[in-house]
Amino acid sequence: LYRHHAIGPLTPVLPASELFFEAPFDGDKKAFSGLYFNLEHEEFEFYAPVKMSSDPLWVSVTDLFAEENDWISRLVGNPSYSQKQATYLQRGLKVGQIKSVDLPIQQVTGDDKTTDVVVDIFNRVNSGGTKLSKGDLTLARIGASWPEARSEMQKRLGKWKQAGFNATLDWLLRCMNAVLVGASEFERLEPEKTGVAPIQGALRQTENAVDHLLEAMRSHLHMDIDRIYNSKQAFPIMVKFLVEREGRFSDQSTMARLFHWYVSVAIWGRFSGPIETVINQDIGALSTPEPIEALLRNLRRSQGDRRVTHDNFAGNYTKARFYPLLYILSRIHDARDWGTGNQLRHHSLGDHTNLELHHIFPKDYLRRNGVAANDANNMGNIAFQTRETNRSIGSTAPVEYMPSVSINWPGALESQWIPMDPELWKVENYFQFLEERRQLLAKAANETLEQLRNGVMPPAETTSGIRPPTIDTQIQLSNVDPENEEEILKAANSFVEENGFSAGEAAYEIYNGSDSEPSSVLDLAWPEGLQEGYSQPVAILIGENAEAFKAASNAGFKVFTTLQDFERYVTQILAE
Repeated sequence: LYRHHAIGPLTPVLPASELFFEAPFDGDKKAFSGLYFNLEHEEFEFYAPVKMSSDPLWVSVTDLFAEENDWISRLVGNPSYSQKQATYLQRGLKVGQIKSVDLPIQQVTGDDKTTDVVVDIFNRVNSGGTKLSKGDLTLARIGASWPEARSEMQKRLGKWKQAGFNATLDWLLRCMNAVLVGASEFERLEPEKTGVAPIQGALRQTENAVDHLLEAMRSHLHMDIDRIYNSKQAFPIMVKFLVEREGRFSDQSTMARLFHWYVSVAIWGRFSGPIETVINQDIGALSTPEPIEALLRNLRRSQGDRRVTHDNFAGNYTKARFYPLLYILSRIHDARDWGTGNQLRHHSLGDHTNLELHHIFPKDYLRRNGVAANDANNMGNIAFQTRETNRSIGSTAPVEYMPSVSINWPGALESQWIPMDPELWKVENYFQFLEERRQLLAKAANETLEQLRNGVMPPAETTSGIRPPTIDTQIQLSNVDPENEEEILKAANSFVEENGFSAGEAAYEIYNGSDSEPSSVLDLAWPEGLQEGYSQPVAILIGENAEAFKAASNAGFKVFTTLQDFERYVTQILAE
């Protein structure tokens, strides 16, 4: 575990003679060579050039462990420290003596020591350090025979991240597990018995299948940003499905029907709770004569036979499972920009053409007219525009800008399901506008899902060598609009990623017991903490009521309601 842990070195349980070794390490290698010890204050810190380069009392721990003792020569040769020279030597030599300490090995074995038990034992013993996941334990076992396993898997994750799809090592390992042993539980993977060749093969097959899935989903469903993939837990099933069919779709109908299943499980939340049993059920469905129909039967048993209604588009877009569906509908139905008339699915040049969320009734305008922020963020009030058009409309009322859009670009409003009765464009009729538009969205959603269900796939987007439009995610903290919830959440994610942490999970659902519906939805969350398994779970809530704050707190989250407070918290963690 010391050699292969995901985050950093664990406390070694080894005899002194085996304490130093060369091993693959997936983390900051300075953890082995950049640690310094201050002979005056007896403090350990990682190397900081400005602070340490000209101060001989900061000594590399690597030097303290070395046989040559060059640090002693430097210290003795400096008359400035002659009075405390003996004290400094004693302190430095004491650190060096650590390598003479024998650290005992205590073996805990037995048939009852399942993966769950081993992980629990480790996390109890190592309660002050990095938390171990079941995936970490399995990767450590794989790494014993294939030291490059973790770095090879990270290469794949890095490739997909560049394509707008973020995933974890545990996620990739679960996909590989589905391919190799046809189950979700990591303990079914036994490199000690099978050797690493089958695992290496499973990684290659998984990579190929994920490549094909992402390419098809981006091409036909226009899923080109990470937030749209709100059911990544379904991927092990789709990967297994493709691997059993030589790694690719045999025809358009099969692709359409499988994507119908994926979108359905995403919007109805099949994988929202504990996932191992659900994944095993769905992997089992793949062995039936009609696997996709069997998958849909599993979905109906757990979530019911449901159709999309206008109520499904009634929530705050930042928390709604249906936000990805709104985005997909807008792209595959050739939604058009209201400033240029261009189809938003087309490849575009220049930063001004990046897609942005657009509040049809601007939030500032609604606030001035007494409409609450949560109602302003209703999904029925969300469309997509280019940045240039979004900025041009600004806080202008729909009753002022929509007539000119209707005249200048016929059909552009209808392409984004805008009710065409001008009376509904008035602020006093805002809630009726929402009701009418949500009815149109629900109708489009059911028709699209039905087409996919019947094997009809939207046409693939034509590539031209120019990058496709994507929702802009790079926002400077100083430029964030304090009233724009979407910008706040994007900025928070950008800030943590720039500082070496993982992005948070948007619209994170909290469940009470075995409830099928979430008790609360957090705008942005780090359920394992920014330092996964080491720091407290963190959440950002924007414009929420006291009940949402209480639900998050009761679930163990440290809650922030402003970007500034969150930034200070991250900065504090970095300084510790």
